Amino acid sequence: MTYISEAFLYICFALLTGGLLLRIVPEQRRPDVRVPDWLLIACTIAITLLSYVPIHNNAVIYVEDFDMPYGSILKSILLDFNIGKAWIWTVVGSAGLLCLLGIKAFNTDKHMPKVALFITVLLIVWLGYAGHASSLYGFKGLVVHSAHFLAVSVWIGILLVISWFSVNDDNWKAFLGWFSPVAIVAVIVAIGAGIMLMSFTTPEYVNSWMLPYGQMLLIKHLLIVPLLLFAFTNGFVYKKVAARDAGFNPRRWLKAESVVAALVLATTAVLGQQAPPHTVKETLQSVSPSPLFTGIYKGSFSPDITIRFSPGIESILMFAAAVLMAFGLIWMYRTNRLMPAFLMGLLVAVFGYFGLMFSIA
Repeated sequence: MTYISEAFLYICFALLTGGLLLRIVPEQRRPDVRVPDWLLIACTIAITLLSYVPIHNNAVIYVEDFDMPYGSILKSILLDFNIGKAWIWTVVGSAGLLCLLGIKAFNTDKHMPKVALFITVLLIVWLGYAGHASSLYGFKGLVVHSAHFLAVSVWIGILLVISWFSVNDDNWKAFLGWFSPVAIVAVIVAIGAGIMLMSFTTPEYVNSWMLPYGQMLLIKHLLIVPLLLFAFTNGFVYKKVAARDAGFNPRRWLKAESVVAALVLATTAVLGQQAPPHTVKETLQSVSPSPLFTGIYKGSFSPDITIRFSPGIESILMFAAAVLMAFGLIWMYRTNRLMPAFLMGLLVAVFGYFGLMFSIA
């Protein structure tokens, strides 16, 4: 339940960020986008409710452990823990955002969407304040976590909104003209901040594959590969294909890219609700190894082992298959065949995963 709520929380942030950003962009620089007002309001309310779920879960655990009333535990969490303080400010910010979204003039005023976007950025900062990195590394962790999630929300948010809520095919070249550079910057920031976050929370990246957290982190990184492939084709190959095929519809391909982006958000949500393994050996004393790892690893398992790479014929074949699928995706884009390209994108991640797992020793 917690994983599902966290996934929806991230999607709500992306939709809210993308919807407000596109309201600021001039109409001649994008297709006609119609995001229902009720959806933005629903996302704002959902952010408040969904961000309370981990607080409730922690309170229930503490009630059982310390045999104290729920109200007393909840008060302590809200006043003494980062996650509780962040939620209080989230409630305040969401209330202000709801007031803005509920004003009739919001759709016609030029400045209200900018104020609403600023409040949304504050909500993202407070989400970062509630995260593991902020709790462990203070202001540095807060900045890195917030920058990472803000970059992801901008990139994936615009992608989700433009692919599912645009109602015509006008101004695609103008849209891609500014969105491609924005997406590139967002990806660079997200990857850079993500690497810093990993240095905070998962310094033993390869060894962490023995744990459920490490396996989910690896799956997330592998899903980013087909996402980047779709982004590359939509951003750079589109002009050549559109010039050759007048019936080419980029929205179909952006929707496929957004589905992969949603999978990345889902894996991120799972990671957000698991304790990061700062020291793998110590974590294995209290956490069972990942069934995915133990099912594939051919050697005898013990908490003391250290993973190293030893590529063999099986792993090389898997990597070769992943590369072939990557080129196949780009070729399918050029021939405007969506479903084969989407399946090939997923197979890039699947073959890459088995290639890495078959390489460990």
